[in-house]
Amino acid sequence: MNRIHTRAIAAAFALALTLAACGGDSVTETVQPPAPSTPAVSAQPSTAPTAEPGTSYSTYVFLSGDFAVSIDQDMSEVLSALGEPQSYFEAASCAFEGLDKTYTYSGFQVLTRPDGEKDYVNSILLTDDSVTTPEGLYIGASAADVTATYGEGESLGSSLRYTKENVVLSFILENDAVVSIEYLPV
Repeated sequence: MNRIHTRAIAAAFALALTLAACGGDSVTETVQPPAPSTPAVSAQPSTAPTAEPGTSYSTYVFLSGDFAVSIDQDMSEVLSALGEPQSYFEAASCAFEGLDKTYTYSGFQVLTRPDGEKDYVNSILLTDDSVTTPEGLYIGASAADVTATYGEGESLGSSLRYTKENVVLSFILENDAVVSIEYLPV
């Protein structure tokens, strides 16, 4: 499956989920995301995971360069580290007060959920083979590659799922090849 086709499917899937869940509530899409708010100075260190050689994480994370993005992470930390996304999408949340937001970067999307004045990472979707999991899996890898890397996992329809702490790492398979990789909350 080519990159353009995979990206189109991922974008259509995200939009369809948003509209289906909310019954077509107000939706906004823009290429320019809102500027990240300046985080308040805190005496506590950031809870954002850092990527150092040989780092072992207690949960599944996605690495963008040397920055680890994780479920439930404050999105302002992600925006500060990764910079402005290629595109931004928001819609009224069906499950929370506020807006669900989707930030699209090269090869992946970060979807957030609102909680008060802040947004937190709710899922991470890899959209093409230009990015990998920290363990080296990518869209297009074989089912055998997945099980060799992560073990047998939970088979659920056409997916293989792996749970670690508060994260489910999900691989959707089609014709014995990975067509989608997503990090989800438990």
